[in-house]
Amino acid sequence: MPRRLAIVGPYEVEVMSYEDQALEAKEVLVRTEIASGKHGTTFGMFDGRTFAGQRFDLENRIFVPEDAPPAKETDHQAHNTGTTGVGSVVEVGDEVTCWQKGDRVFGFMDVRQTNICQEDRLWALGDVDPLLALCVEPAYVSFHCVRESQLRYGDRVVVIGLGALGLLAVRMAVQGGAETVFAVDTLPNRLAWAAENGADHVLNPLEGDVALEIHRLTENKGVDIAIELAGVYPALNTAIRSVRVGGTVCSAGFYQGEAHGLFLGREWHHNRLTLVVPHGCGWGHLPRDYPLWDERRAYDSIVSMMRKGRLTAPGLIQPVVSLDEGPEVFRLIKEAPDQVIKYAVRF
Repeated sequence: MPRRLAIVGPYEVEVMSYEDQALEAKEVLVRTEIASGKHGTTFGMFDGRTFAGQRFDLENRIFVPEDAPPAKETDHQAHNTGTTGVGSVVEVGDEVTCWQKGDRVFGFMDVRQTNICQEDRLWALGDVDPLLALCVEPAYVSFHCVRESQLRYGDRVVVIGLGALGLLAVRMAVQGGAETVFAVDTLPNRLAWAAENGADHVLNPLEGDVALEIHRLTENKGVDIAIELAGVYPALNTAIRSVRVGGTVCSAGFYQGEAHGLFLGREWHHNRLTLVVPHGCGWGHLPRDYPLWDERRAYDSIVSMMRKGRLTAPGLIQPVVSLDEGPEVFRLIKEAPDQVIKYAVRF
């Protein structure tokens, strides 16, 4: 039987067997070559404080109380670890017109040996580096961080939180014409990657007041845009303190629990800032520039930039491991995050 890397509990990951279902008319069976997941959001879901006792009412767009029954000791549900994969088509549904057996493709996949995919959720691999192809899903959030912040040629930008999304946002800000790009994180390997891929200044909040240093390096004005992707309240507070009067804070981090370390009566109030939560965060909403831009156009644009060599991410995917080594990677993500930026599993 084929095997997969599955989440079985808070910070618990196991290799499990599974069976593929019969293909539906518009589905494609892909033999996976390499796959990856987005572990930051996954670990945020493990935490559970944000949604505890609450349910999101999609009709009213508001969280409301919900009395959930206590979980039984016998409850056991395995969840997917993956978001993106690369592989070869081995079977197609009766109504599939885009693909045929042998095509190499990439798109939305789990970390498992075979993936059943919707035909319109795949792209031809062509000459795209498979490791770069694994960045297409996280790049979607970074893409909207830059677009919906309305970054303009010559702007000054800071990206706070250099996971895969933050590092891709650095690359996109550089490509988008930012005059100065600051990158902020506590992990040296991520700061080094940002510096090698276009960041003008890399700053570690453990070594001093990042916001004050940004003001010093911008003639005491601050940046035009701060993109916050660390997902912790002190980082959001740093973003608020880093921007100029009338500047924009793009809040894309997945914050947990009640806010602490956030002082909205200070720079937020006195500098009249704009807050943007970009498309790609949360669910059930459309991009701000819909219908001219929708999900498919955004992904097609990201893929096109990859094909043209404009969107690159050399060395971003690390480490690359076998399926049996997958649980160890998740241990490292929790206990030694400086050793993992964005993992991949090769089959």
